[in-house]
Amino acid sequence: MKNVIEFYYNISCLDLHRKDGYYFFKFNNNNFTFIPYFGDINKIEDIYNLNFHLSKVIKIDNIILNRYNNPITIVDGDNYVLITNNIQKELRLPDISNIANIPIFNIKQNNSSLKRKNWDILWGNKIDYFEAQVGENEKRYPLIRESFDYFVGLGETAIAYLVNTKREVKPTGYDEMVISHVSLSDSIYSPLNIILDHKARDLAEYIKLAFFNRNYNIFKELDEYFYYNYYSEYGIRILYSRILYPSFYFDVYDKIISGNAEEKALNKIINAIDDYESYLYSIQLYLKKFYNIPEIEWLKKRGINPHLQL
Repeated sequence: MKNVIEFYYNISCLDLHRKDGYYFFKFNNNNFTFIPYFGDINKIEDIYNLNFHLSKVIKIDNIILNRYNNPITIVDGDNYVLITNNIQKELRLPDISNIANIPIFNIKQNNSSLKRKNWDILWGNKIDYFEAQVGENEKRYPLIRESFDYFVGLGETAIAYLVNTKREVKPTGYDEMVISHVSLSDSIYSPLNIILDHKARDLAEYIKLAFFNRNYNIFKELDEYFYYNYYSEYGIRILYSRILYPSFYFDVYDKIISGNAEEKALNKIINAIDDYESYLYSIQLYLKKFYNIPEIEWLKKRGINPHLQL
């Protein structure tokens, strides 16, 4: 791989390290990663153009074009992207907010392949796919078998909440797409992690992560966030629908089925169900202080999370 990088990028990588299929090296005091690209090859041009636009506004990891001015380099039939690693920061809500507020009016139409929408359809299709998988693997994964129906039910509650929102409330100018991320588990400065979606996407995922990170200051952070970020009724309702959707469970489930995690990784989630329900109820009460959102009645049975102060 050393010779490939030096040939395609004219970069010397004397100290090349490999981990989990990624290649790491330094050159001229800069950190580089040669990353396998498993995404849609037709999206890479939009990804590069969006990355180039953002690099003019904020400090961000950058895709490096190869000697043929192509963001993709093919090695033994596999696609790779070379990225400079400029940013290594702890995930913070103000940083997510700042990225979402970057103007992108001139790139929305030209980066249509990066737009995410119709969460309800995507969630429903994912649940249908997972249900078929569970039927095939129920004897092999007892923890999944015991917990799956509960989280599917929570997912279906989220879908119903979103569908009702779309039927009852219309989006406004405050609901335009912004810079968002595929996953907050990866760097929010990685060009391969950036998409276009509603600002509620990243906020919802941050709120869910806050529970598992035992972030008891979440309401204080949200007070500051909402001071600078206005949400319409439509936006706040789809925010809560996404908070309800248990993406964290399905992400771990997917890793288990694909052989990238052990089933016991679900214990942390399963053992926290009661506390998480009270967390969801607390979030519901917090949002209702400012917006008249529909309530999920069955969440009331858990009461308010004792660690949080509304």
